[in-house]
Amino acid sequence: MMSPVNRLFSYFPLLITVAAFSALGVFAAWTNGWSAFLVVFVIYLFPPMVQRIMLRWAPMKPGVLAINDRVFCSWLASHHLQAFYDALPYLEALLRVIPGFYSAWLRMWGSRIGYGVDWPVRMDVLDREMMEIGNRVVFAREVELSAHVRQKTEAGLRVLVRPVRVGAYAFIGAGTRMGPGAVVPADANVPALTVVDVNETYGQDKRKHPTPVEAEFMLG
Repeated sequence: MMSPVNRLFSYFPLLITVAAFSALGVFAAWTNGWSAFLVVFVIYLFPPMVQRIMLRWAPMKPGVLAINDRVFCSWLASHHLQAFYDALPYLEALLRVIPGFYSAWLRMWGSRIGYGVDWPVRMDVLDREMMEIGNRVVFAREVELSAHVRQKTEAGLRVLVRPVRVGAYAFIGAGTRMGPGAVVPADANVPALTVVDVNETYGQDKRKHPTPVEAEFMLG
């Protein structure tokens, strides 16, 4: 159930894979600075550039979005643009090894990332354009940040999309999962294996859903 334009975007992972192997072939044949830059451009720079252009044409609106064959869904297009990194997670892990590189890369996608964020090598960040992370946040290993939840209904597929927000100087324990609309306040200490549910603010008992239908996307 995809619109024609979304179906076109679904071929992007194949395109970027072919382009990456071609760039590596050029680098192997003519090893120099320009061919090395071509590899970096194809793998790390081209996809977020396409994403930013796409979002200027069709901005992603937070809330519940329909996924069907009639209306273009910018979230689904973004999902296809990022699928290459979900399939090859070590490409992101390499960026986390170098201080500052991963934060800068997420900013390229459109996220708002503060300074001095401590990223572990092993973690999952989905929806790389919808993270809002404050200064000096520390993430332990195998944390999952996801700004979307999909759901199948009788009317078809739909997705809830909302930014994930983590305040400055917060600590996120190992194995923590944060869903769309989840908020961790500044200076919070989140224990390991915590689930910060849809539209939940860590440390508060009540969840505030902007619309009633969003309560149906709860993780727990």
